Amino acid sequence: MIHSPLLDATRSDFSDDVVASIKQYQRSDLKRSLFQVTTTIGALLTCCVMIYAGVSHGWWAALVLTPLAAGLSIRTFVLQHDCGHGSLFKKQWLNDLTGRICSLLTLTPYDHWRRHHALHHGSWNNMGTRGRISDMYSDCITTSEYKKMKSLRKIFYRISINPILTILIMPPFIFFIVYRIAFDTPRSWIRERMGVYLTNLCLFLTYSALIWFMGWKTVALVSFLVIYPAAVSGVWLFIVQHKFEGVHRAEHAQWNNLEASGTGCSFLRLPRVLRWFSGDIGAHHVHHAAPGIPNYRLVDCHNAHPVFQKVKILNFRDGMREAQSNVIWDEESRTMIELRQVC
Repeated sequence: MIHSPLLDATRSDFSDDVVASIKQYQRSDLKRSLFQVTTTIGALLTCCVMIYAGVSHGWWAALVLTPLAAGLSIRTFVLQHDCGHGSLFKKQWLNDLTGRICSLLTLTPYDHWRRHHALHHGSWNNMGTRGRISDMYSDCITTSEYKKMKSLRKIFYRISINPILTILIMPPFIFFIVYRIAFDTPRSWIRERMGVYLTNLCLFLTYSALIWFMGWKTVALVSFLVIYPAAVSGVWLFIVQHKFEGVHRAEHAQWNNLEASGTGCSFLRLPRVLRWFSGDIGAHHVHHAAPGIPNYRLVDCHNAHPVFQKVKILNFRDGMREAQSNVIWDEESRTMIELRQVC
């Protein structure tokens, strides 16, 4: 049985002084943010140009650069993520402009993703707000819900949460196809819908030009080798930051953002090079406690506050193991248990 030893400890630890101290880290540094954006996007574009230039001259060894481009794509997504929270720059228009530029490299429509991600921050691990498509990787059903399923539906459910499907097969489908649609979006979200269509138009023009000069086979090969590992890594990061041994879930009336940051998020402590490519998003508990903190202040905030020392810490190997576990919320014991434990 999986339990959360953090739960009782965190309920009283987020005093007004602690919260105020945490929010002090919600300060962007213009020079540092601009440096991150220009170096990351510049390096990614340079890397892609080198790959295409090499392949066009028959230098297939240029494909060795695709893992680097994939890592830079992940970092670009993290910068887009910060822009969506308004944390990378003080001016919102600069966040929006940068986020939309990043979206053309991550294939993720900025305005649409930002609106859905805001909903995620307002209710992750909340048992009363489940069911959104955008939260498919952080949602969890209950043991009673599973037991009520008929045998065939249980089989389909087990298949749907199998890591081979969720981590290896679904990510490219999400980034290449699902993000081309204004999914799970009310008609009143006009700006978000327009963002999807305009992003698609820009991508269509960009890739049409690439195909015209390079041929569709080359463009498809390079795009897949860059986007696929980036998409898989991004989904893996999201899963292990929200589903892990010790994670706690709360009913709607008891859900609290600060408490959930301590009991519903992990601290994925990665090697230094992976920390750079992932923009320290592994300090996810700090990010959920104060989404306005830019990526380059997350770990400093964690180190400065004893309340954060109690969160679940995972290393790279732990993260690989946690991503393979299929957990389900047991209402009676109010703990996460392995699906195989359910009769």
